[in-house]
Amino acid sequence: MTYRNPFGELQDELEQMLDGAFGPSGSWGVHPRIDVFDAGEAFVLKAEVPGIDPGDIEVTIEDDTVTLRGERASSGPEKDVPERDAAYHRRERRFGRFRRVVRMPGRLAHDEARAECRNGVLTVRIPKAKESRPRRVAVQAA
Repeated sequence: MTYRNPFGELQDELEQMLDGAFGPSGSWGVHPRIDVFDAGEAFVLKAEVPGIDPGDIEVTIEDDTVTLRGERASSGPEKDVPERDAAYHRRERRFGRFRRVVRMPGRLAHDEARAECRNGVLTVRIPKAKESRPRRVAVQAA
C-alpha cells in the first residue's frame, strides 16, 4: 500500500512556487527531496543529497522527529569553478545551507539508528521502539 501525504505534497508545491517567484529562500531548492517508508521493524528515510560530502551532513533524531542539516558549497574541488562575480549565462544549480525536519510515523529507537550516503542518496534507518513494534499473540483454545 502506498502512503501519500497530501499536505506534504501541497507544502512542497507551495515552496517551489514561491521559490520560483521570489528566488531561493536561503537554501538550495528549498530542501532535499525525501521518501519515508515503513520497513517492518524500522522506518527508513531516504534523501537526495547529490554533490554533498557525507561528512557535511548532520542527522539528528529527537523523540519522533528527524532533522537533516547540511550545506552544498558553491565551490569545491571541481575544475572551472567560476569566481563570485562571474557573468552567468544560465544558473540553475542551487547552493547553500539546508535544513529538513521530518516527523516520523511512530516511536523510534534512537540509539540503534544508522545513516549512510551512497551515490548522492542519504539513507537513515531507524528501528521502531520495542514497545511500538508489531507483536504476534498466540491464540489459546478455550
